[in-house]
Amino acid sequence: MDKRSIIAIVLTILVLLAWQLFVIAPKQKEAARRRAKQLRERALVDSINALREDSLEAVRQVSPAVDTTVTPPEREEVATEWDRTFPGRGGEQIEDVHITVVTEMVKIVLGNRGGEVKSIELLEFHRKDGGLVELVPQGAAGGLALSFIENDERRALSDRQFDVRIDGRPVVAHEEIVLGTQRERVEVLFTMEGAEGGLIQKRYTVHREGYEIGLDVTIRREGELRNTDAYDLSWECGMAATEKDEKGDKRQFASLGRVGDEFYKESMSKFGKEQEKPHEGMVVWAGARTKYFLSALLPVRRRAGRLSMLGSRDEDHIGYALGYSFRGDPRLVEDSFSCYLGPLDMNTLKAYDVGLEKTIDLGKLRFLSVFVLKFMMVLRRFIPNYGLIIIILSILTKILFYRLTHKSFKSMKDMQRLQPKIKELQEKYKDSREKMNQEMMKLYKEAGVNPLGGCLPLLLQLPVFIALFNVLRNTIELRGAPFVFWINDLSSPDVLFGFGTKLPFLGSEFHLLPILMGAAMVLQSKLGGSPTGQAGPAAQTRMMSTMMPIVFTFLFYGMPSGLVLYWLVNNIFSIIQQYYVHREIEAEDREELESGQAVASEQRQEPSDEGADSRKAPRRARSGKGGRGKSRKGKRRTYH
Repeated sequence: MDKRSIIAIVLTILVLLAWQLFVIAPKQKEAARRRAKQLRERALVDSINALREDSLEAVRQVSPAVDTTVTPPEREEVATEWDRTFPGRGGEQIEDVHITVVTEMVKIVLGNRGGEVKSIELLEFHRKDGGLVELVPQGAAGGLALSFIENDERRALSDRQFDVRIDGRPVVAHEEIVLGTQRERVEVLFTMEGAEGGLIQKRYTVHREGYEIGLDVTIRREGELRNTDAYDLSWECGMAATEKDEKGDKRQFASLGRVGDEFYKESMSKFGKEQEKPHEGMVVWAGARTKYFLSALLPVRRRAGRLSMLGSRDEDHIGYALGYSFRGDPRLVEDSFSCYLGPLDMNTLKAYDVGLEKTIDLGKLRFLSVFVLKFMMVLRRFIPNYGLIIIILSILTKILFYRLTHKSFKSMKDMQRLQPKIKELQEKYKDSREKMNQEMMKLYKEAGVNPLGGCLPLLLQLPVFIALFNVLRNTIELRGAPFVFWINDLSSPDVLFGFGTKLPFLGSEFHLLPILMGAAMVLQSKLGGSPTGQAGPAAQTRMMSTMMPIVFTFLFYGMPSGLVLYWLVNNIFSIIQQYYVHREIEAEDREELESGQAVASEQRQEPSDEGADSRKAPRRARSGKGGRGKSRKGKRRTYH
């Protein structure tokens, strides 16, 4: 590929990137931000307008069951007073009422027991077994649970019965609502009214599009509620694993949040005996994530509160809670929240403009990972296959480091030419390793050769490699993305066939791409040759050339197939480049040999007593006039 072609390709890529970054991306960001803001404001206005005192009905008073067990007097007195205010304990028979709302993106199930989220199914994402992705673990309590704090004691409402209304009409049985062009939104109101004037409401507003639902909490602090000190909304049900590699999925489980300008993240593995890690301040948002999905709670009106990061590595549990104290003893408390329950999509999360996109784990080189992801998403508009995009990325990386790799291959070839000299030094200083190494370093310096020069292109490509690894491993865009033939998920190892049993080093499945990659590395090593010295850097280089294909094959065997594909393509083009470099070096050697023979023949034919002419001939031989016999000091030194 000539210089003009490379410049044209680079300029084209720069133009596409500039168009995306400065024209398309700002418009998309602004549109998404306006939509997110409109959804939150509309949910808030609708909920306030719909809140009327005459729409509330008294909950049927259920007589508490006779408890024949012996209970300590203090506990009995407190429990009885709370139950008298808000009847409907978990020990009694409560008729569950489930409201199912189906939108274009999700299927949400809300329950009258606690007024909580019982199920979240994402309609656009499937598990390996074909079922829909479910965020709430099976058998777990509901999400977005409401609790009160009284004298440092937490009183949850998960076992209390709420009355249910849908768009203002009462509901007493299971019901399903499907949103679409005929019905854009629905409002589900859960109400529990106490005997002494206390009131608790949770109002969910669901729209036909997106992964966001609105939640309004109204508390009238009368009766027993007057004694409460604070309340919290929590996602204590945990998050369900959704991937085939369940262990790999759970390694990414984390509780996250932002308080003021500080971003907090606690992986599930960090929750041991301490299962709650609190942070106080101006709470911006709280969330719990898996490898690809997120539950997040964002207060519409920010105020001082408490973010509690919840987790347990022994129980594979992760969650969060947002708490607010009743400062000033208010009689009426009204708070609104936006709840995001969906995929870790970069553009969607960034549109909230509160740092929610940081929930996507892109490693230490985040800036580079974000660049690689955006670049791939730009190409995705024109190329429908992420496998082809990875191949293009590998080729562009190869072009970027072409000259450096070219020099590296020549340096490796020069190392082979130095082997006779290296052997002489090894024999001469075999009794003094320190002196031998000094002389060899001197030889390398005089020859202008770096014994480890072959590793430099690999080291410089390492940041791109790590960035691509993070993108393939943790971004929803690549989840389940197929390439060709048996490679049906670029974010997971390719599976040609299963063994039916677990084998050492190989596991239960055979991955072909890493084997092909290892074979390509072996071919590249053979084509480049390896130094035959017995000691010093030459021996180290030889060992690296032998061991690297083996080590890389085992290292890549369980990695995402997209990453292996990137490195396989890189190796193939390295082999092609190395082949042409060797042909170029061989042509230069032939030219040098022919030039030397021509000069020697000319010197033999010319008489030694021709005065000025006899003095000019050696000078021509030394200077290399006419391009014949040039020393090529700037190119490469040859040792015989």
